[in-house]
Amino acid sequence: MHKNPFIILLILSFSLILNIGNANAKQQPLRNINHQLAEDLGDHQSYADSDPGNYDYAKYIQRIYYLDRKTIIIQVKPGFQKMTKSDKTSISNQAFALTRSVQSNDCSHPETIKIKCNKKVIGLKRATQKNYQWK
Repeated sequence: MHKNPFIILLILSFSLILNIGNANAKQQPLRNINHQLAEDLGDHQSYADSDPGNYDYAKYIQRIYYLDRKTIIIQVKPGFQKMTKSDKTSISNQAFALTRSVQSNDCSHPETIKIKCNKKVIGLKRATQKNYQWK
């Protein structure tokens, strides 16, 4: 009878270890995607001077990353805020296209795209919206 609580505790501990392992396994592809996004953005930024028609958007982007499986953060440089809404939308769409090009099949489409300058959200687009909301 004294062994039962010990066995239950052992089983619960093992179950917790498996759950933590599964959570880490789910985050690993996201880490890989974010790493690939950083590399590709760096490449696009280096191409921007020689091929501005295709890569000029990258001059305005500091960083792009998945915050979680439902949210993409596009961190922009301060000069971005001086642009027209049309230009902001075009740059944001090109940055989002980069995320789609490197995301794995196990990532669903994000529900939210946040455009941030410094720590402030200056643009937002949800999956249910056709256009960005700019502040």
